[in-house]
Amino acid sequence: MTIKKALTLVLIALPIKGISKDFYIDPSGDDRANGLSSARSSNNGPFKTLARAQKAVRDLKASGDINEPVIIHIQSGIYRLEKSLDFDVRDAGRAGQNITWQGENGPALISGGISLQKCNSDGKTWSCSTKNQKLGQIKYPQNYRQRGNNPGFELFIDNSPMHPARWPNSDWAHIRQPLDERTQFTSIETLPTLSKDSSQAQIHIMAGNDWHDQYLGVKSIEPDLNKISLSSNTNYKIESGRRFYLLNIKSLLDAPGEWFYDNNSEIIYFIPPTSAQPNEITVSTVNNIFNINGANNIYFKNLSLGYSTDTAIKLNNSNNISFDNLEISNVAGKAVEAKDSSFISVINSHIHHTGWGGITFSGGNRNTLERANNIAHNNHIHDFGRVVMTYTPAIETSGVGSSITHNLIEQSPGTGILLFGNEHLVEKNEIHHVCEQASDCGAIYSGRDWTFRGNIIRNNSIHDLFGYGLVSVDIANNFVKYARPDGVRGVYLDDSVSGFNVIGNIFRNAGVMAIQLGGGRDNIIENNIISTSDYAIWVDSRPAGDELKKRLFQVPIQSPVWLDKYPKLALPIINNNLPEGNSIRRNVMLSNKPGNILIRYQMPESTNILERNLLWSSSGSFVLNYDISDRTKKRNGATWQEWVNEGIEHGSIYGDPCLSITGNQANFCDKTLLDKIGFEVLPSDIGLISK
Repeated sequence: MTIKKALTLVLIALPIKGISKDFYIDPSGDDRANGLSSARSSNNGPFKTLARAQKAVRDLKASGDINEPVIIHIQSGIYRLEKSLDFDVRDAGRAGQNITWQGENGPALISGGISLQKCNSDGKTWSCSTKNQKLGQIKYPQNYRQRGNNPGFELFIDNSPMHPARWPNSDWAHIRQPLDERTQFTSIETLPTLSKDSSQAQIHIMAGNDWHDQYLGVKSIEPDLNKISLSSNTNYKIESGRRFYLLNIKSLLDAPGEWFYDNNSEIIYFIPPTSAQPNEITVSTVNNIFNINGANNIYFKNLSLGYSTDTAIKLNNSNNISFDNLEISNVAGKAVEAKDSSFISVINSHIHHTGWGGITFSGGNRNTLERANNIAHNNHIHDFGRVVMTYTPAIETSGVGSSITHNLIEQSPGTGILLFGNEHLVEKNEIHHVCEQASDCGAIYSGRDWTFRGNIIRNNSIHDLFGYGLVSVDIANNFVKYARPDGVRGVYLDDSVSGFNVIGNIFRNAGVMAIQLGGGRDNIIENNIISTSDYAIWVDSRPAGDELKKRLFQVPIQSPVWLDKYPKLALPIINNNLPEGNSIRRNVMLSNKPGNILIRYQMPESTNILERNLLWSSSGSFVLNYDISDRTKKRNGATWQEWVNEGIEHGSIYGDPCLSITGNQANFCDKTLLDKIGFEVLPSDIGLISK
């Protein structure tokens, strides 16, 4: 199904103004009123709370007196929740008769936070009593990325998230020497002298690489030995030079933007982010804003959601749920997480300052290849991954048949889009300045499965990716160096992932590799524009591994539907470790650094297609590295002419395409060379669409 058809189905289901049942909510309303009017009279007028309006809808449905759509008109203001608003089958609409929750007449904020009032200042540090607020009962989520004793809530000053008191105050400290594999190490930087009570101390650590961070409890800190012991194992083995910082220790509270919660005294201490007196001091207390389980045909529009201690909106086993023009921010988890659900749409929305990521979809049936038809369309997603930084993307989809279109994704420490499963469409998005704190990271990433087929990455603009990673470490001299650019890819087809179409994208300064094909099979890389000072395309071979082979038989690749859709997948795989069946053609590749290694090919000739590409260097010349396994041809630093003389690449041209890239548009002043390779013009509507 195309994105146009899927959106059409959503629009058909929307209520029609003038023939609906209407309820009204206003912060100054009264839950004893009937909720049937925005105007107040003796027994008429708006409800005060969302929970009361929900009850009214449920009562209406239970009476059987409902044959039309229902609209709940939510007037401008702040609606504070005492607990998550849960939706189930009692709240569901029917096809053509949606239940709509709609903000009107200005911003309508649904908040999972409370405002603190009992606060004082000594001129630098503020303190707020939270007696009787039961904040200590809000538990920190324990999972494979987050363990320890951090408070289960967050603090916000004038809508800005604060950071638990930390050392160092900015940037990272670094591991000097591991003392065992996963729990003890010394620090390159001199550890601070701390107060006796560090029982709530945590560490944020990238223990063994530059692409996996986690939070752990701290067992002990020994400044005299410059040693840290952790209360549980790191997920990866500890390595010298890797990054960490300490947090959630009261004696570390010394910088603007930091806070600490004293569980014994029930007092929050903080230093405001600016010298101005805070106007609003907010603590998140509600786990989720909306929980939607087993419900259908509900529509949310023109709402702001914030201040949840976990994901703002959670859906499970639900269908035909639409979120249109929402702002979701200042949440500790994701913005929207939909599990085992279909026809979920998140459109025209603004998502920012989330702890984990943006939108996560799972749905459809990989055994039957039935599509979920979930949609993320025309959303601006930025400043996500502010708590857990890596592999907490703006948009993640798994299962079958989701569409990710016309989104703007920017400003994040980690990945932009993650793809798992089949038949997903990633089209006309703009992605830039992601992977800002990571190496071995992709703006768009998928990997480790031969069966992830039918995915299309088409007509996207990916630019200005720099990354950050370990360059060198000298333990003897207590020296460590990190730098950028390092290890970022525009499209990262990792660990033999196969059957992807990467077509018509614009890559401009898109990391150290614009496109990496890591040993995969049957991928199509065509009609892309790549302007870079590093690798345009990198193809390598790599061992398949037992896990990859096991996953091959976790879906019915010999069933009629799979054989019809992916006939190549059922053929015997003779060379497990080689990239085969790939097509690289009609791409325009421009090098803008003298002597740049523009391409690396490590692949057999007989089972791959290399043809009709256009290459040029705007600053002298470029070279290629290649290892053609079935010809025993191997060369590093080959010139273009030496590569052409091998006779492996056919019909390709070295010539000036006269290319300029402005915004998300690529312009050619002379299309003669483009015509020779059959290059197709790219669309002009990449990126966000005006609402």
